[in-house]
Amino acid sequence: MNDGNPAWQFYTALQAEADPQSIDRSLARDEALDAVLNEVAGNTVTDEARLRKRYYSLCRNRFSKQNNRRALDRRRVRGTHRRGGTDFCGVTLNPSARTAIDHLAYRQLLDLIRTVLVEEELRLLLEIADGRSSEDLARDLNISVSGLKSKAFRLREKVRNSDIASTLRHGLRR
Repeated sequence: MNDGNPAWQFYTALQAEADPQSIDRSLARDEALDAVLNEVAGNTVTDEARLRKRYYSLCRNRFSKQNNRRALDRRRVRGTHRRGGTDFCGVTLNPSARTAIDHLAYRQLLDLIRTVLVEEELRLLLEIADGRSSEDLARDLNISVSGLKSKAFRLREKVRNSDIASTLRHGLRR
């Protein structure tokens, strides 16, 4: 360590500086300090102004990275099953049991979709929705997997472009 080097003096001042931000901000600060230390120790940066600019840039970048990561995590574990209320702590472990109302609504939606699709097309979409593998379905229908996926896309598009699409969208949002 060279005491006359302004980069080392600036780094020492950064370490002594109290971080007034939240804990998450200080994690970004710590990552930036590590990166700056490697540059100062390797004698790649000797100018204090350049080091200051690099440090604050790294702090901003690390802080943004951590915020984006938290947002992705929140979206990844968001609740997926909200029928009958809100989720339990953002994650539902078990879907709630179907009620008579659910059965009635499901039957009405199926009848509505049957006005657009023939029974064979509806059955294909229901099997896909139930989680049956594309390979098995394609083999049963004697078509390629990509042909099956194209067919499913066209069927969903047929429903989306039909007269019932707005009814389905508005009815399912309630």
